[in-house]
Amino acid sequence: MKRYLFMLVLIAMAFASATAQTKPVGPKTKVQLTDDTIQYTLGVYMMQQLLSKSGFEVSDPVMFKKAIDDVLSKRKLMVDPATTEARLIAFQREFTLERNKRLEALLFDKVKKEKGFTALPTGVYYSQVKAGTGPAVGLRDTVVLNVICTLPDNTEVDNFNKTKQSYLSLVNEMIPGLRDVLVRMQEGGIARIIIPASQAYGSTGTLTIPPNSALIYDLAIVNVRKTK
Repeated sequence: MKRYLFMLVLIAMAFASATAQTKPVGPKTKVQLTDDTIQYTLGVYMMQQLLSKSGFEVSDPVMFKKAIDDVLSKRKLMVDPATTEARLIAFQREFTLERNKRLEALLFDKVKKEKGFTALPTGVYYSQVKAGTGPAVGLRDTVVLNVICTLPDNTEVDNFNKTKQSYLSLVNEMIPGLRDVLVRMQEGGIARIIIPASQAYGSTGTLTIPPNSALIYDLAIVNVRKTK
């Protein structure tokens, strides 16, 4: 988020600098016409960065335009410039939290109507696509997993089919939603697991998983290494 905000500040500065130049008198040359196109492209790019990548939306075009005009005209602003980034970051976090709550609710409404899923008391749903025939998984065991993990909006977090990298982990060190399903499986088993945020990374999230995100796992238990 900070990277996008910083980018927008740089763009706005460039835009302000460009518009502050003296306007030519008379018919526009080819260079001037090109500059008009660049200015328009700059405006489009600003909006793309602001709206499509940050989650913001312009609900009051009049106030939004006034802010741009005030900055470009170097008039006194209605907000303290020193607080703008912090205000936007706080808003972005609340937006993300609420958005992911809605996506989680929609996901589980759909899963509850599908056949083949087993619900755990924690709210986790899982479906064994293939039952394993090897050793049963225990809490103190180490497992090797091939994983595809996605968010409710279909964003990929990890995909073994692309990375060809398996995971090696102690079962009791995994997120609760995965751990509670794995101990119900055996080596060779394949399952789809739908995990609510409360049983994953909660309202904190990680570098790759936004806060309040439910997770969809398609995984295969390649190997179970029993604790001796």
